[in-house]
Amino acid sequence: MLPSSLLHFSNKHKTDDSVRNYSTYIDTIEDTLRALSLLLPGRFEDSDLCSQAVLAGLNLVSLYHTKFLVQKSNFLKLKNDSKSTETFNDQFLQNNNSNWSCKTASSVLSVISYTEVVIEMLLNKKVSKSSKWKFIASLEGLKGILRLVIFYGTKRKMILHPTHFIRNVDPVSLKITQDEKHELTSIDPRTGTALSATYDSGWINSNQNNNRGGWAHLSELLWIVRPFIYALMIFLRQRNAKTNELIRLKAKIDDEDKENDEEEDESIEKDDEGSWKPWFVSLIIDMASRIARHMHPMSPLEQDESRRRDYLFIYYLFRGPLYLKFTRIVLDRFCNATEHRPLVSIITAAINDYRPFWEDSYFYTAGS
Repeated sequence: MLPSSLLHFSNKHKTDDSVRNYSTYIDTIEDTLRALSLLLPGRFEDSDLCSQAVLAGLNLVSLYHTKFLVQKSNFLKLKNDSKSTETFNDQFLQNNNSNWSCKTASSVLSVISYTEVVIEMLLNKKVSKSSKWKFIASLEGLKGILRLVIFYGTKRKMILHPTHFIRNVDPVSLKITQDEKHELTSIDPRTGTALSATYDSGWINSNQNNNRGGWAHLSELLWIVRPFIYALMIFLRQRNAKTNELIRLKAKIDDEDKENDEEEDESIEKDDEGSWKPWFVSLIIDMASRIARHMHPMSPLEQDESRRRDYLFIYYLFRGPLYLKFTRIVLDRFCNATEHRPLVSIITAAINDYRPFWEDSYFYTAGS
């Protein structure tokens, strides 16, 4: 049962002592949810959906807790009139405090990024593939619009990840920590790399006037529209395939067709991405964006973001035809060869437990 202080936050956390009491529960709540999300996959039917729902809840709770801790830490810093090195969070505040549209777009984008996987898993159970890809393309379009709002609202600065505060505050002391803990909530969910929380003030200042122009402007626009183009191409392919299937079924309905339909229903999501055309178009856009990005000088903050985007190229191994024709075969052979071997079988079991996530979900390897 949750402590009563959590159930009456607005009434009992008006003093510094009550705020500190609340902050001490933060690690306990998040650690409990995190452990639950790690233990659930592969344990029972729909356990993957339950695990992802818990993880989405954890991310949203962590998002609120991080904002709460950072704001309280900044209040105490101003109250004590202490000067410290400017951080990523300070830069985030500068970009968003004076711009309501950027602040709103950043918040909506953060919520979408933490809930899109569980929404897609629900759609897999409720709607057809064509309808699901229509939703995915629409959501990628919405994310693109939100990124454009942030990009132009911050005077064409590179969009840094994440689009929310970074946890760099000790929940107990409410002081900014220099030694960051690499927890799941402070790790980039798409690359597995730690989200850096503190930067030298010179880096921040150099980034403030580093607007994206020329090739860098083109690079950012390409990076923003790439996920939408990829999802849209797959949606159009799915719609055409559905139309052709209806024509075929009207012309010939027999037992063989029914068996084929049942096999299609059991296919994984990556079969929907089986065409090379969207895969190659997406790769070309990403490569063009990378080349154009490196034709413009970047601040250290932007260099970190550029490296993060470079890591996302790994996800092409888990997309579409390359996954079906290469990566999945390699994983199958590895799992079959090590399934009953000591120690290594632990890794094999973990891979098998988590394979449904990237096989049945587009957003898990979308890199968007």
